[in-house]
Amino acid sequence: MTAPQTSFTDRVDALAPARRPSRLRDLGIWLCLTVVVLTMASVAVSTTEVVGPTTLPWWPAQNLSLRVTPGMVVAPLAAAAVLGVATRPAAVRMSWHVLLVLSYLASIAWSAALHTNVDPTTMSTATDGARGAIALLVSYTGSEAGLAITVIALSCLSVPLVLVAVKSVSGPVAARALAPVLILGPWAAWATLGVDGIAAAACAAVLACGAVASERRVKGWDAFWGAAAAGGLLGIAALLSYGAAWFAVSLLCLYFARRRPGQILVSAGAALAVLALAAMTGSSWPYGLVDTYNAAIGEIAAHPGQLWWVALMPALVAVACGPAIVESLRRFGTSSAWPLMIGPLLALMIAPLSGSNPEHPEYGWIALCPWLIVAATARADRKHSVRAPIISAAAGACAAIVLMYSG
Repeated sequence: MTAPQTSFTDRVDALAPARRPSRLRDLGIWLCLTVVVLTMASVAVSTTEVVGPTTLPWWPAQNLSLRVTPGMVVAPLAAAAVLGVATRPAAVRMSWHVLLVLSYLASIAWSAALHTNVDPTTMSTATDGARGAIALLVSYTGSEAGLAITVIALSCLSVPLVLVAVKSVSGPVAARALAPVLILGPWAAWATLGVDGIAAAACAAVLACGAVASERRVKGWDAFWGAAAAGGLLGIAALLSYGAAWFAVSLLCLYFARRRPGQILVSAGAALAVLALAAMTGSSWPYGLVDTYNAAIGEIAAHPGQLWWVALMPALVAVACGPAIVESLRRFGTSSAWPLMIGPLLALMIAPLSGSNPEHPEYGWIALCPWLIVAATARADRKHSVRAPIISAAAGACAAIVLMYSG
């Protein structure tokens, strides 16, 4: 008599609970990293005269406030709602378009609860395009409240756009599992403070458009115009933030992995056309980039204490990403999502020299954080079942609330 046979899916589902200890281990690693990094940052702030990130309340908190704000009430409720929906069986059966809409609305609620104080004068990189974009928003919105609503609505587009790219590259199962972690990302606390959140949404649009346009089923003129749109969006994103240029590496790797050499040329041509058009209007992107890099290097040369942030910046980004980054980085080499991560990883390596405003370098993280966690649910074999990393999402949400309201 033969033994009863079990399907491959049944065997994988049976193993699913065994993955929980690994995620608990990742959480422990991230918590240890958080304590070490924030302690070092606190030492840096107290022992040097160099101004570091000004919107981060260093641990231990120097000015602990127990004043209750509306955000302190709304943020936990929003996080609880997202986690509650994500754990329900109905979340798996939810249609893809409904998931995108709900993710976008939940992201707006979460970001608005964490921070709504939009400062139009604050940006990580003083590009001409960024100044022009924020001036246009100020003139059209007409009020501080209108500006805040507009910036939040545009910045939160990053969530559905990242999900679209992940679905194209790693499959719908990975995208659905990633949704709660993406919505409740701690970096959302800084994503709605100014034009850099809008630049992050533009970067997300680049990879989402490039991923969809390079799919096997997309051919002919559809593939051509899709690649052109991705390149045009890349040019616009670069005009808003110099760091966005690194997303060209991800777009290149995406086309390369999918054997789309023609689309490489189309996207490159479209991006250069946008930059050339901007140069004709008096805004030279290459000259501005050189000037910004020289200013950043000059700042470090004049203030050697700034080297503290050279060492701490990548670690602070890891803290802002939440526990999911540990699992994502561990799977980088074997995950199907590696093309989406490579550009942001390279940008992170030179983040302290990327021309960020020394007083607000954290704003340059915003475009990078969502892409650094995409491999947390992506697997090389799409047949594997993937459970949403609820523990990571919950821990990241708690960290965002504590960090934003403890200082």
